[in-house]
Amino acid sequence: MRRLSLARHPGGLPDAFLLAFDADEGDDTHFSRFGIACPSSVARGVPKRRAEYLAGRRAAVAALTEAGVRAVDLAIGPSRAPAWPAGYTGSITHAARIAAAVALRDGAVRGVGIDIERVVSASALDAIVQSVVDASERHALDELARGVGLPMALTIAFSAKESFYKAAAATVGRIFDFGALKIIRAQASAGTIEAETAEPLAPSLPAGMRFRLGFSLLDDASAITSCAWMR
Repeated sequence: MRRLSLARHPGGLPDAFLLAFDADEGDDTHFSRFGIACPSSVARGVPKRRAEYLAGRRAAVAALTEAGVRAVDLAIGPSRAPAWPAGYTGSITHAARIAAAVALRDGAVRGVGIDIERVVSASALDAIVQSVVDASERHALDELARGVGLPMALTIAFSAKESFYKAAAATVGRIFDFGALKIIRAQASAGTIEAETAEPLAPSLPAGMRFRLGFSLLDDASAITSCAWMR
């Protein structure tokens, strides 16, 4: 387990906790070792799914401990999102055998989301362009693409929208698609993405509401994004 600084990300987020895991670390022995319950929906999954669930919960427990609450586990809520303790909120992500989590007190933000993604493959570029960004967003990503390459720029765009979804999901209370958030500008040097809601999602999330999301590269092939919805 190691800390991952989000200090350059907008919103004053605390460090995330990052944990590398192997796909075979999801059997009952591993769950028992760390005192994490394995829900039936997870137990029925493939070994990799069980391993990533366990790693994500371990990272979340570390993040909650850092935030000041004693926790040994984190259950699945009614919407299948993590059930954070009363007075706290957070986010969990996992990709490519890496799990991470961040947690903080409710008073600091209305919602928070983090997301880790591996760079999109060349064969998937067209699908991202068609389903995640429109023509104006593609143009807004030009500066970022010059800095990190088009595949990574599109990966960051996808990840940023995932982070926004996680931050807003509890308030919105329904599924919404990538088009609900429109990217206006992305700056490689600042590690920020400026975006706005393209449609009304909830009374507190009207169309045209602005957000500043953060991103940073973990390595040449993966990135982490964050969305802190401030009060």
